[in-house]
Amino acid sequence: MNDKARPAIPAAKHWLGDAALYWLFARWSLWKSFDRVWLQSHGPLPSPTGGPLILYLSHGSWWDGYLMYVLHRVVLRGRFDSYLLMEERQLRAYRFFTWSGAFSINRHDPDDTRRALAYAANLLRGGERTRALYIFPQGKIVPNDRRPLVTYPGLARIVAQVGLVTLCPVALRYEFLGQQRPHAFIRLGPTHQPVDPADCDGTLADITARLTLACDALRDDVIGGHLAAYRPLLSGRPGIDQIFDRCLRVLRGWRT
Repeated sequence: MNDKARPAIPAAKHWLGDAALYWLFARWSLWKSFDRVWLQSHGPLPSPTGGPLILYLSHGSWWDGYLMYVLHRVVLRGRFDSYLLMEERQLRAYRFFTWSGAFSINRHDPDDTRRALAYAANLLRGGERTRALYIFPQGKIVPNDRRPLVTYPGLARIVAQVGLVTLCPVALRYEFLGQQRPHAFIRLGPTHQPVDPADCDGTLADITARLTLACDALRDDVIGGHLAAYRPLLSGRPGIDQIFDRCLRVLRGWRT
């Protein structure tokens, strides 16, 4: 790839580094901090047979990057050669994320933005394995329920350069459900194709509407307690409340 098409910080994928970041950072932190991680998938899971994939995720929390690892390694089981578009300032502070395929974008520098989007498009078009790109189109952490949901046009510009690509909305949310530790929720899909890849405005409006719909549906499910369609992906360590309840059950068993 021509250096002129590279962002300031390109991806530097390393399988061992990627595994270490998942197990030592993401998985450990989720186990330590959450009661459960839940998934609801709408439609079939994305498959490499469908060509390159762009997953566009809501961005309401610092934890979202760790749930991206769960999607990559647990839900999609590493079937895609995955990459992540990440703000340059953040990636300079946590440069080791390049081992997992992160590369930078500086939205305040039009030339760097253009290079980063071209780099993303080139990644999706190339490679021996089908590739996936994770992107947070809101560009920054925004409260989950702030509306209207605002997205940047970078994703649509990548689509215009790639052409044939599968798109997938992902809504993320975190709630306390009566336990000491919170629960994390992932609502995945359904996948869709851009109606006209060359129509950046149309693609941007479409992904904004679909991501808003996914976030609103996830909010309504969690608040309404409609969780039968969600399956647990990961379990965390027991909270003090759960340990105390177990001790009480043991004591009651001894008395009877």
